[in-house]
Amino acid sequence: MLPALLFAAAIAVVNGFGRFAYGLLLPVMREDLAWDYALSGWLNTANSLGYGLGALLGLVLLVRYRPATLFVSGLFFTVATLLVCGFTRDLGWMMVWRFLSGIGSAWVFACGGALVAARYSADPARAGSAIAIFYAGGGLGIAASGVLLYPVLNGQWAWPVGWGVLGLAGLALSLAPGWLALQTGGPAPVRQASTEALPLRRFAPILVAYFLFGVGYIVYLTFMVAWLREMRLGVETTVALWVLMGLAVMASGYLWRGVMARWWASHTFAAATLCTAVGTALPLLSGSVPMLLLSTLLVGGSFFMAPGAMMALARATLPQAQWARAMNLFTFIFAMGQGIGPVAAGWVADAYGLNWAMLAGAVVLTAGAGLALLQPQKTGPKT
Repeated sequence: MLPALLFAAAIAVVNGFGRFAYGLLLPVMREDLAWDYALSGWLNTANSLGYGLGALLGLVLLVRYRPATLFVSGLFFTVATLLVCGFTRDLGWMMVWRFLSGIGSAWVFACGGALVAARYSADPARAGSAIAIFYAGGGLGIAASGVLLYPVLNGQWAWPVGWGVLGLAGLALSLAPGWLALQTGGPAPVRQASTEALPLRRFAPILVAYFLFGVGYIVYLTFMVAWLREMRLGVETTVALWVLMGLAVMASGYLWRGVMARWWASHTFAAATLCTAVGTALPLLSGSVPMLLLSTLLVGGSFFMAPGAMMALARATLPQAQWARAMNLFTFIFAMGQGIGPVAAGWVADAYGLNWAMLAGAVVLTAGAGLALLQPQKTGPKT
């Protein structure tokens, strides 16, 4: 499973550092720059809009280029924008860098899944586990970002330093997966196969469910640290819960590999989404540390398995030449949901408080889980 673990380091960079680490920096930046929650949410919305555009561009570019080319280019985009994000206090420029980071993240996320599937195409018994491990790699980035950004949260560093540290760490983690991607290559760009229409109508229920998942899960990941600060938890406890969530993500590939190997992909998606919804809602019942601990374990141990289930669905139902294109399309739909989530939740939080924003996220996730169960099972064999 070494190739899957090496590819997982790329997800640590583009998701753990490129997207989710902003949740740690958000409360510090919000206080320093006098932002409200809605304004704070725009940076993750810009990232998600770039993510969506990157997915659409991927659909076009994969006609001419191998998945490995986009994968390596996406890593470069993400690391470069992390390095420059701390050089401005202007929201507009920050949104530009976050937008470009999102483009790169989409290429790594979608094409990386196709590269892993291609790497294990001759070993179907381990392919499901490899995909699960790949998508769980974001946990490494989440956990590492908690350690790397602890000096920002306790006031030792200013937030611009935090962005630079994330960029340098991202560069170091990108070397091995970038090299492995170039060695793997992925399916050659075949114009006829690449331009063949994807069977969207067949996947309609789970595509809408994936959109709702994008809306709902990003609320927790964007505002979790701000929520914990409102509960007046100490910096050490807040960082510990964040790191624990990252460790749960890292373990999720192993925890879910049996499910990924035996269940229908749509059922795996529904289960992971429902677990994320329950984890999001638990702190509304009690703000005690044990309840918060259970919340982070549930969310961290589940949310990366929804994209993994979508890759498994593509692998089980489509020819290999369409895997990367399908994942780029799925990623676009997912990104549109992610783009709505942070700003919408920020508006709710400004008007009614973060508790209501989190409740809204949990409700949307529950709806997505239910809708995924309506996906017809004739779309392919069990994953």
